[in-house]
Amino acid sequence: MSIVENEFYNNEKQMKISQIPAEIAQCLVQSGIRPEGNVYLAAYLLHKVSQDISHMDNITLEDIYNGKLDIDEDTRCFAKAHLSEEAWKQLLRLVNYYTPEELAWVALFPGDEEESKTAMTTPHSIIKLAQSILCVQDGERVADLGCGIGSFLVAEAQNQNKAHYYGYEINEERGAIAKIRVELLGADVHVQLCDVFNLVKDNPTPKFDKIFSNYPFGMKLRYLGEGTEYMERLSRKYPGLSKATSSDWIFNALLCDLLAEEGKAVGIMTNGSTWNSIDTPMRKYFVERKLIECVITLPTKMFSYTNVGTTLIVLSHNNERVRMIDASQICMMGRRQNLFSEDDIATIVDAMHTDSDYSREVSIDELRENDYNLSLERYMQCVPAFANGVPFESVIRSISRGAPCTASQLDTMVSNEVTNMQYLMLANIQNGIIDDKLPYLSSIEPKYEKYCLKNNDLILSKNGYPYKVAVASVREDQRILANGNLYIIELDKSRANPYYVKAFFESEQGIATLKNITVGATIPNIGVDKLKKVLIPLPSMEEQNRIAQKYQAAQDEIAMLKLRLERAIDKLHHVFDEESAENDA
Repeated sequence: MSIVENEFYNNEKQMKISQIPAEIAQCLVQSGIRPEGNVYLAAYLLHKVSQDISHMDNITLEDIYNGKLDIDEDTRCFAKAHLSEEAWKQLLRLVNYYTPEELAWVALFPGDEEESKTAMTTPHSIIKLAQSILCVQDGERVADLGCGIGSFLVAEAQNQNKAHYYGYEINEERGAIAKIRVELLGADVHVQLCDVFNLVKDNPTPKFDKIFSNYPFGMKLRYLGEGTEYMERLSRKYPGLSKATSSDWIFNALLCDLLAEEGKAVGIMTNGSTWNSIDTPMRKYFVERKLIECVITLPTKMFSYTNVGTTLIVLSHNNERVRMIDASQICMMGRRQNLFSEDDIATIVDAMHTDSDYSREVSIDELRENDYNLSLERYMQCVPAFANGVPFESVIRSISRGAPCTASQLDTMVSNEVTNMQYLMLANIQNGIIDDKLPYLSSIEPKYEKYCLKNNDLILSKNGYPYKVAVASVREDQRILANGNLYIIELDKSRANPYYVKAFFESEQGIATLKNITVGATIPNIGVDKLKKVLIPLPSMEEQNRIAQKYQAAQDEIAMLKLRLERAIDKLHHVFDEESAENDA
């Protein structure tokens, strides 16, 4: 009989069952054994023992090793490696207090807290979202690649028990737990310990109607195991594949190779792989072959074991357009971990079919124009249109990054004495004004001379939104070395006034323009190629000069107010001293 078909679970029973994982964990800890996945193992063994009345009081762990219970060899090896006779004696007493069904239920559904202690477990709300997207039907073949402890398989088979499920896991401990759980479930679920990349070696390659995979985040390609051979095959199929390619796309390629023609797959990948330049060739391949159906940016803190930004990608065949959804704010915020409510999941699934403030369908042509960027933010920005707009590069004489100095290299150049050489860092730019008290340098190495600012150079920060903009004011006898996080832009001053350009980039329209070419969620940044191609309004020099003068007047006012504030603060700090001196006199 399937455990999930049993109807004995009323509130009183559920309260009783909820105590069992803690009691098992306490027995394990007292015997010097970590709980984590061993709670599943212990609950399963106790369930098997409690079914056999003749063994309830006297069966030893050695008896289990020797096959006295109907347990497969993998599970016996798992027990031998993780339990001790002392722990087993403590655990065995629990069969007198709980029924076989109750113990089986704990192995299947130990609760969110206990499950989260097991390494790399997929959160239940992510699983529920994947279930809503995949919509498994009767008779379909469903695979979980890297199934871990079988959380997706158990949830889906419980929801749709007339499909055929296949789980693949390379980790022996997690695979053993998955086997235990699906055995108790009593559904058509098969778990195999193997490297998932071996599946494409089979002839013919197995095909699945639905696939789920929460594959490892940020795995180095050299650790892919059998995947290295798979990569060699991919390199002939995917132009641009290299050792720097994100493993996310290698796993996505595997999902597509195992997907039936009318099938659908869900993978969990890192945000960076949706926009970084390294993965552009792979994104191009998937988009141009119409393999991407939907891309959903997930909220932060969905996974207990990482804070890395994640994206759920939906793969299928023959997609003429890509649906993008920003679900980063659609969740229930928790102190340690966020999760989806039923309403949140319904909202996200609805967004797969309708445009809104957080969802949009993007054409392949648009994707081509944006280097196949799969981040919705790129396509939701309202880029201002200018009647007199020109590419920024048309008014640039030169553009470069600042000096690539390491902290130790800079330490050798810093001076405690006043010199005519100084160093400009991002922190030295406040409210668009460069600090007049920059750090002094004792010398500037010849190789760094080209990174020194010229008078009226435009300075723009490369990283960190909102971006900082300044205009350099450099005396003839002065040299200022710029940091590598800054762009140094020399403008053609016959065509563009630096203060006019600065005023534009600090305006609402300019901020929107820069934001539109921003990539990266953790560290927003802009690339030089994109910067060159942005459109800026370019009126006559007369109009530019008028705006620049007005801007500089406002900037001078800020400088005066800042000076007055500094003097007032200084006075504030000396009020007591002055009064004391007067009283002493």
